[in-house]
Order: sequence, then structure tokens, then C-alpha cells
Amino acid sequence: MTKKILLSIGWIGISLLTQAQQRVTLQELIQGAERHYPLIRQKEALLESGRTTDKLLDASLIPTVSLVGQGTYQSEVTAFSIPGFSGIPSPKKDNYNIGFDLHFPLTEFGVVRSKKEVEEARTDVGLKQLDVELQRLRERVTNIAGNILMQQENEKILVIRQTELANQKKKIAVAVSNGAMLKSNQLVFESEILNTEEKIIDVEATIQGLTQELTLLTGQEIGPKVEILLQPEPVLQNGINRPELKLFNAQIKVLEYQKISFRKENLPKLAIFGQGNYGRPGYNFLNNDFRLYGIAGLSLNWNINNFIIQKGRIQLYDINQKMIEAQKETFDMNLQVTLTQKETEIKKYDSFLSKDEEIVNKRKEILSAFASQLENGVITSTEYLTELNSTNAAELGQALHKIQKTIAQTQYNLLAGN
Repeated sequence: MTKKILLSIGWIGISLLTQAQQRVTLQELIQGAERHYPLIRQKEALLESGRTTDKLLDASLIPTVSLVGQGTYQSEVTAFSIPGFSGIPSPKKDNYNIGFDLHFPLTEFGVVRSKKEVEEARTDVGLKQLDVELQRLRERVTNIAGNILMQQENEKILVIRQTELANQKKKIAVAVSNGAMLKSNQLVFESEILNTEEKIIDVEATIQGLTQELTLLTGQEIGPKVEILLQPEPVLQNGINRPELKLFNAQIKVLEYQKISFRKENLPKLAIFGQGNYGRPGYNFLNNDFRLYGIAGLSLNWNINNFIIQKGRIQLYDINQKMIEAQKETFDMNLQVTLTQKETEIKKYDSFLSKDEEIVNKRKEILSAFASQLENGVITSTEYLTELNSTNAAELGQALHKIQKTIAQTQYNLLAGN
């Protein structure tokens, strides 16, 4: 039993150590989320649907062969009575025939080819829509990862603050016990330590929630101690490669192919047809014998009504195309505005970081002086805590600005579609 307990403790220790040392890059998180995303399975379904539609369109070019048959009984038939002629047979009241009808279109090849182009374009639209969803997923994972990193930095600062407060409390406790300081100074530190512990609990809960969200999105266990590695100083990419713009182009392409297909569908249709039957009376209704008979020829069909409304249908396609082009221009304009804002944000963090190091160093010097004054009873605990808060805020600001700049650079490239 003791051995089993030791082994269990060992496995738990290894598990906790592995979790504490978990390291993953942002790109790995994004790739994991893409693989795990349920909608990704729609890609193969779209491609299979396109292939099936293509086969069905090819099948429409195969000559149509129908088996037909009927048996009828008439209450009366035509009777012939010509003076001076006898023996002219009258048709039978019961008639039967069975045979095949053949229809082979000669002008549908161009129509089918156009329909194939339309279906291929529609499949491409579906794939582009999937790319748009994946782009949103990438942006979501990036934002979550950035929030985790900022919360982790916040937690580090709070832990350092907690340690500093505990050390100062010990010194104050000694002074209080010696009668050099009032008990209220010690209580101030004890209260602030409790407040800091509460903040740490709040930050840990936030990190836990964010890592659980990443776990669900990526399908891999992400612990709260995860170390997310960002590409240091990612280079801002030139050019726009957004999937939304590709989607707009694909939708316009569908409309173009639909116009071509509609025009071809309204052209006159020429076909070969044929009928072969066995029965009676056949085409010679005076012959009452069962026999083979048939007919073959060419047929021409032109739906004039469709030709008349063609202009209106084409105008509708043109209107829809203009609407999509307007949406594309609007998206592009908003994207340019967002990219400009992100560039301004990156420059802002550059300005912050150029000052942060100097601010933190000066704050630490001041805090060190305040610590000496507190030990000598020159200042109160409240005054020391005020300076400690300012120092912690400066350190946190510096750490967050570094992360925020890297995240902003990563987001810029994602916004550009790179």
C-alpha cells in the first residue's frame, strides 16, 4: 500500500512539474485550434459535394432512354364503308405497344460546361467562407493568448509585492514589539497583504478561465502555468491578404458565371430523338398486326418567354455584383482604418517603452529610500505603501507595454491576413 501511495505521489509530482513547465508558441496554439475547429470538417464535405455535382452534370449529357408501354381499349373505332370496295379492315378496339424513347441533346454541352463553372465557383465561395471563419479563430486565439500573458505578468508583480510587504511587516513587527512604532503601522501592512492576496486570487481565476477557453479551442490541455512564446519583435508585413477580400471576389465570380450560364440556357435547343415500339396499331392504324415500328428525327425547342425576361435577369445579376463590390470597398476601407490605428498603437508602445526603464529605475531608488525612512520611523506605513504602489504600477506598466507591443504587431499581421 505504501509503495502504491509513493508511486501515486510521484506521478502527481511529475504531472504537476510537466504542467508547470508547459511551453507552447502562439503559432502552435493557432494551428491546434485550426485542426480542432469543427467547421474544418466542412471543407472535405464541400469538395465532395462539388465532385458529386460535377458527375451529375456530366450524366445529364448521356442520351435519355425511357421504357414506355401502354394498353388501351376504345369504346368505338373508325369504320370504313366505301361503295364498291370491300374487305377494308377496321382498327381494333384494344391496342397495345411497348418500346423505347431516345432523346440526345446536341446543344447542351456548352450549357453543362457553364453550369460546372457556376458550381465550381460556388464551392470556392464555401471554401473562402471557411477561410474567413478560420481567420476569426486565429484572431480570437491571439487575443486570448495576449490576455493570458498580461495577466501572468500582473501576477508576477503581485507576488513580488506580496513578498515585499511580508518582509516589511516583519521589520515593523519587531519595531512594534520594541515600542518604537505604533501597532497601527503593522496593521496597515497586514491589511495590504490580504488585499494583495485577494488580487492574486482574482488574477489566477482569470488566467484559469482563459486557459480553459484555450483548451476548448485547441483540444489540448493548457494549464494556468503555461508559458506562451511570442515571436520577438515580429516584422510588420506589407500587403493585404485577407480571406474576406477573396470571398468577395469569389462571390462576384459566381455572378459572372451565372450570367454566362443563363444566356446559354436561353439559346435554341437542338436534339436527336427516336422511338422504337412493338405492338399495334402503330403508325399505320389500318394494320391490326403486332409488329415493330419506329420513328427518328431532330427536334428544335426555344423558350421565347425566357429570352424576353433575360435582360431583366441579367440586370439583377449586375445589381447583386455592384452590391458585393460596395461591400468589398467598405471592408477594405475599414480594414485600412484599423491597420492605421494598430500602427499608431505600436508607435505608442514604442514611446512608452523608451521611458519605462527610466521610470522604473527611479521608482526603485525612491522606494529604497522610503524603506530606510520607514525603518527609522521618519514616514508612516501608509506613505511607504503609496510609493510601493507607484513602483509596482511602473513595473507592471513596463512589462505590459512589452507584451502589448508584441501582441499589437502580431495582430497587425493577422489583420493584414499574413
